[in-house]
Amino acid sequence: NNQDSFKSMLLAFPILLLVMFILLVIQFRSLLQPVLILLAIPFSFLGVAVGLYITNNPLSFFVMIGFFALIGIAVNNTILLVDYANQARLEGVGPTDAIASAVRARFRPLITTSLTSVVALIPLALSDPFWESLAYTLIFGLLSSTFLVVVSFPYAYLIAEWLRSKVSRKHRKSRRLAKA
Repeated sequence: NNQDSFKSMLLAFPILLLVMFILLVIQFRSLLQPVLILLAIPFSFLGVAVGLYITNNPLSFFVMIGFFALIGIAVNNTILLVDYANQARLEGVGPTDAIASAVRARFRPLITTSLTSVVALIPLALSDPFWESLAYTLIFGLLSSTFLVVVSFPYAYLIAEWLRSKVSRKHRKSRRLAKA
């Protein structure tokens, strides 16, 4: 029944996040950057909540399915930015210039992908009540996530880079003291 399905989705959500986090840790060889990448998820929450309110759709099993799909798309946007910025950092570019060039280079693909998905989902949202809540979850979640990733994610990246530099400075300093 629907209530059991909903409970199983709530149980699956933390498992999904943990598996995604582990895969990102392996991919980026970092604990901080996966946390940063997963910031796209709360960016989606805002749009989903507003979208469900505006369209008068309740939280349901289909909303949860839509949200799980949305997580993959939204996280992909932050992965693209972090990966591009990391490549620039390896070339010796500072954090501010690295994330600025990442946003500049990835802006059009991020916007195009999200808007294409939104436009493709509009007929489904308007024509089929069965899929309406799933479609609106994806539409509003994508819009808010994409907007917030482009506008505020670069600042989160800079804060993370600042924290990482502080930790690595302390680590180098303690290693020097241990050698002396």
